[in-house]
Amino acid sequence: MARIRPALLLSLCGALFALPACDGGAGGDAKKDAKPAKAKTKAKSEAKSGPPEPARDALEGEPTDAILLSQAWFYKDSGGKSKPGPARLQIWRKVNGSWNATRLEDADSNVFHKAILLDDGSILTAAGEKAMLKKWKHNAGKWSSELLWENSWGGKFNRLRDIEIGDVDGDGKDEYVIATHDGGVVAVLDPAEDGGKPQVVELDAKKDTFVHEIEIGDIDGDGKLEFFATPSDRNKANTSQAGLIVMYKYDGTTYKRTTVDGGDHTHAKEILAADINGDGKSEFFSVLEAELSGKTIKKPVEVRQYIPKEDGTFGHQSVVKINDRQTRFLLAADFDGDGFKELIAAAMKTGLYLVDGEAAEDGTITWKEPVNFDKVSGGFEHAMLADDLDGDGKVELYVAADDQRDLKRYDWDAETNAFKRTDLGKLQELTFTWNIETGKL
Repeated sequence: MARIRPALLLSLCGALFALPACDGGAGGDAKKDAKPAKAKTKAKSEAKSGPPEPARDALEGEPTDAILLSQAWFYKDSGGKSKPGPARLQIWRKVNGSWNATRLEDADSNVFHKAILLDDGSILTAAGEKAMLKKWKHNAGKWSSELLWENSWGGKFNRLRDIEIGDVDGDGKDEYVIATHDGGVVAVLDPAEDGGKPQVVELDAKKDTFVHEIEIGDIDGDGKLEFFATPSDRNKANTSQAGLIVMYKYDGTTYKRTTVDGGDHTHAKEILAADINGDGKSEFFSVLEAELSGKTIKKPVEVRQYIPKEDGTFGHQSVVKINDRQTRFLLAADFDGDGFKELIAAAMKTGLYLVDGEAAEDGTITWKEPVNFDKVSGGFEHAMLADDLDGDGKVELYVAADDQRDLKRYDWDAETNAFKRTDLGKLQELTFTWNIETGKL
């Protein structure tokens, strides 16, 4: 996220005219949400005469360990005002033992909200302003792209906000499930095998509605995947919005929707489906944003776990409460190797939290008190990912802390029973990191 000084992330996202790249702060009504603030630090790639040309840096050498950061960034125009630059994918690669960054940018949009590294080595990007789904390939030092899908829903914003991949209709082929702004649409895209036009089903269109997150999992263990989404009222700064958490299940004809949770006072921008205890069923979680009154936190962030009932509805239990405005990333991974996946929550200002638990024979989970293992780590999104990137059989945690401009890795130390941090590199000023992907590139 924007790097003027560590305390300015929230003000930048709301303040830079609620620019389309931002989200909640982001994407709100600029006149109502926040007053403009002046940026005091220049981005290194600043262009005073107009929008900069998109960077398309070549990838040198053979495929290697790579960390992909989906980003928005800002430059100064001739009048000194901050403007969104081309959508950016910053690609960190480990070459000869050191991490170095290159860039892939696209002037068609001003934010890559997410990038997914596909099995064939290509990169799938979900962008905003314009809402474009593209596939990128690198060959002989050159980048090329293919537009898979683009749409506009007639609102103030047109964004692809999140995307997950899975066989959600049971046909043996993966679909792309996509969250969009701001017409309320959840899209299920069936990519064409021959490179032709994809088949797209658009669900639950509703004006002035932002869908923030998609998760896919098998909640009941029947071998069929459900998917979840988080529609809410339009984003605004310093006030809470109402929203829902909904589940979709394919019944052979259509995607049947069930409300999991919802309320008038807050909503979730982050959800998680993961098999925590290894029983073949996905546990499902949400992260409810804090209830706000201006800058005052009336009710803190709450992580909830949902328990399916026989009648198809859901109960819930509170996992942890975090005294912060928002927590936009929650993941599950078995860092200590005990067969039970721990939760990691990345809060906006108060750092990174480890939440461990114990599973009973009936599958119920008792959650322990959280450990705030890095208190000096933050960001508007505070993106993170768990992966065994180096292939040593142990999962690492990768974090982009935009407040501190740090890209870092955490490894579990069995002797100290704690994480050991390694700094990989510095993030550029005036950038917002929306997502992390890892793989070989």
